[in-house]
Amino acid sequence: MAAIALLAIHSAAGAAQGNDDLNSVIAAMNSRAAGFRNVSADFDWETHNAVTAKLGEKDEVQTGQSYFRRKGQDLEAMLDIKEPSPKQLLYKKGVVQIYEPNVNRITQREVGNNKSDVDAVMSLGFGGRGDELLKSYDVKWLGWETVAGVRAAKMELVGKSPSLQKAFTRAVIWIDPEKNVAVQQQFFQGDDYRLTRYHNIKVNGDVSDKNFKLQTKPSPEIVKM
Repeated sequence: MAAIALLAIHSAAGAAQGNDDLNSVIAAMNSRAAGFRNVSADFDWETHNAVTAKLGEKDEVQTGQSYFRRKGQDLEAMLDIKEPSPKQLLYKKGVVQIYEPNVNRITQREVGNNKSDVDAVMSLGFGGRGDELLKSYDVKWLGWETVAGVRAAKMELVGKSPSLQKAFTRAVIWIDPEKNVAVQQQFFQGDDYRLTRYHNIKVNGDVSDKNFKLQTKPSPEIVKM
């Protein structure tokens, strides 16, 4: 009985410490959000398919550069994939555009009434307030973990709205609370996942309008979804 009581006390103490750590990270995000303008980083984007993995296929890995910035209440994001197949993904003014240079085609879609949820996904770990995180997600504290030399706060997120739940069943993010940016993100859909690692992260650096404009060949085909 004494051993059980000690385990219960230890478990309660651990939970209390976890709540304190989570609250401090949320407070740090709130504090640093006001000064956030933009962030740029290199990334590698690993896509894991559970079915094909069982057949011996390796995970697909894409690499490139990413740019995020806030302009007033609006969020803009650009993912410039370089390898193995070039592609640009731009989110701006509530419109998602994907440019495929190999076929010179832009596919675009307006997010419409789902804009707030799309913003919640695209901005996840990039200068947002901790209060906004708690508003959009159920957040579970997973502890501290060192990622690429950075002491990062590891948290599991489950979307509160149906559209967020449709986008992914759960996510795990690793936040550098000193910079209020993600150093790593993992989005799950069942047993499948997408793991993104960020490198050479620069906050409030030399990011301009040209970084949020598709670089296309002349006269690309435009497909509206």
